[in-house]
Amino acid sequence: AGKGLIFAGLSRLFGYGNVIPLAMGFGLSQVGEFSFVLARVGIASNSFSMDFYALVLTTTIITMFLTPFAASLTAPLYALRNRYLRPFQLQTVNLPQQGFHRHIVIAGGGSVGKYVADVLQRIGKEFVIIESDYRKFEKIRSLGFPLIYGDAEQPIILEAAQVDRAELLLITTPVALVCECIVSQIQTINPELHIVASAETPEQIQTLHDQGVYQIVQPEFEAGLEFARQTLLHLDIPASQIQAFTDEVREDLYKPLYASDAEYRTLAQLQNASRLFDLTWMTLDAGSRIAGRTIQEAGIRNATGATVAGVVRGGVLHANPDPGFAFAENDIVGVIGRKEQLSAFRELAQASPALPGPPDREGDDAPPPATEGKEPKSPSRA
Repeated sequence: AGKGLIFAGLSRLFGYGNVIPLAMGFGLSQVGEFSFVLARVGIASNSFSMDFYALVLTTTIITMFLTPFAASLTAPLYALRNRYLRPFQLQTVNLPQQGFHRHIVIAGGGSVGKYVADVLQRIGKEFVIIESDYRKFEKIRSLGFPLIYGDAEQPIILEAAQVDRAELLLITTPVALVCECIVSQIQTINPELHIVASAETPEQIQTLHDQGVYQIVQPEFEAGLEFARQTLLHLDIPASQIQAFTDEVREDLYKPLYASDAEYRTLAQLQNASRLFDLTWMTLDAGSRIAGRTIQEAGIRNATGATVAGVVRGGVLHANPDPGFAFAENDIVGVIGRKEQLSAFRELAQASPALPGPPDREGDDAPPPATEGKEPKSPSRA
């Protein structure tokens, strides 16, 4: 009892409120295993009898066994306290006064949660982050994001995030027990809410799918697959073979999702295929062969096999330019193609004697400088 009160008091002293002190008091009240060491010292120094030593061991084992049951009392006692006394004031930051509607709830304010929140803020989509780590809470507070301090496993925290009016819930933590507990609570509060969750193992993917989770991400698998893709690209494996391989591996892992949702499978294949296009950006230096010429005049497609996907000029992106688009010096050109095609484009676009062009274009018939015209094929000139 004393140990539970000490930990509850310490949590309040360090600024933790709401249900946290109660949870810490029940969760850490058991006699710790270090008591075994102290009891052995007590026996060795004749500080107490063997009967007292047996009492210490018995108490330690019993309190360890009862800890999960004691911790499970946190939620009902917290609810009972709020029913008869004034509820704890939830610690919230930047929540709109009018509340939320069709917003996105992000359970977990770590790196993934912050990246998602940043994107949502840029596009003007309403969202709220739930974070139980006070250090992360303070970091997110400084970013100005809507934020609730608390454990997303607790119904009162989910209700504060208004999950009953939300459009989507993102569970960014890969911890299986935490993730499954949050999903279980959502099934009670808003069973129609779509959930995107993170899974630690392939087995957890099946478990979350059975619980009705909308989409599942396995971070380590995605990172490993991206490493494999980069390796195969470096080895000049054809893009079609890489796509077939990654599709097969991905389908094996996400089989439960593919089997139940054809749209998910199609979207995954499109995302995977988009990674196979090797887009490279190159700057046209002064004197570039293709500067002042259009895409059609330079014959880029026929000469190199590469495709011009975009051109950045003066900070403005010209996406998918038409054949009549004329290049200029200092343009940043985005080119799609295989390794050898990109090398061919780089050679074509380098600064060297101008390509012969149509006679009706002014300046195209002008002879190249005398110093370069004598040895147009010299590697050193290239």
